[in-house]
Amino acid sequence: MEEQDHYRGRGALDAFLNLFCLITLAWTSIAAGLILFQIIDKFLSPEKLYYYNEFSQVGLKIGIASALIVTPIFLLVINFLHRHYKNGVLSHQSGVYRWLTYLVLLAAALNIIGRLIQLIFQFLDGSYTLASVLKILVVLLIASGIFGYYWYDLKRTDYSQPSQISKIFLVAVAVIIIASIVGGFFLIDSPQITRMKKRDQERVMHLNNIRSIIASDYINVKTLPAGLSAPKFSSNIDPSTNQLYEYRVIDSNKYELCATFELPAEDPSKLGYISGENWDYHQSGRQCFEQTVSGLDAKPLPPEAQIIR
Repeated sequence: MEEQDHYRGRGALDAFLNLFCLITLAWTSIAAGLILFQIIDKFLSPEKLYYYNEFSQVGLKIGIASALIVTPIFLLVINFLHRHYKNGVLSHQSGVYRWLTYLVLLAAALNIIGRLIQLIFQFLDGSYTLASVLKILVVLLIASGIFGYYWYDLKRTDYSQPSQISKIFLVAVAVIIIASIVGGFFLIDSPQITRMKKRDQERVMHLNNIRSIIASDYINVKTLPAGLSAPKFSSNIDPSTNQLYEYRVIDSNKYELCATFELPAEDPSKLGYISGENWDYHQSGRQCFEQTVSGLDAKPLPPEAQIIR
């Protein structure tokens, strides 16, 4: 009774610190998983266009940003909570702590079971790849680490002395996160390259929009536009120059579109793809594409036939 009176009124603080620990730990785990997944995809998944690739610059950057902010918060909060246990401010035998810890154990256990089922199914189904197996192992490692630590912490009775197991766990978390962040920084594009890629994506979208407008109009009027100065084309301009794209009528149902791209969007040697058949698979620099209204198959003209507007 006396012990209950000692901790009375501290349930809110207990719940806040424990929930904060669990949420930041989960967030840290997700961030580490994001980074490691993208590293696996970078080296083991087939390369495609830089904006249709399994490897995601956005996912990697979100993971790095989350890990940089959330991991230090988790380490600070859990040390603060353990210091309260050591000083007797809070009790590690409280109902709040035990309920939340059991929920973490349940979530981690279900995650482990689910990933083991997924791993065995992929082997039996023959649908596994090295990348998919490594991703499952990453999740298993993270979930097993969380389960093991909280199972130990649940059985721990003495917070008056530092725990070597707790220290090992927290140091392991810090080392894994730091190594993941460092590895991720070697793979992410610089802000300048990212901006260049985004502008090239805009150009591809604009060329698709122009092609769709021309095709739609051709169905009704049976003629190609003389230029791109009409208001319906006004939103499709080069993001760097703010100028209309180059356009030239070749025949009654053929025309040419040209755009200047800042980066190549494919690696033909890895894709087994002949570069230049479509503006999605463009090289850097000025590229021109001949379009037929009926089929709308993009075929670039040879350099000697490219006409500057």
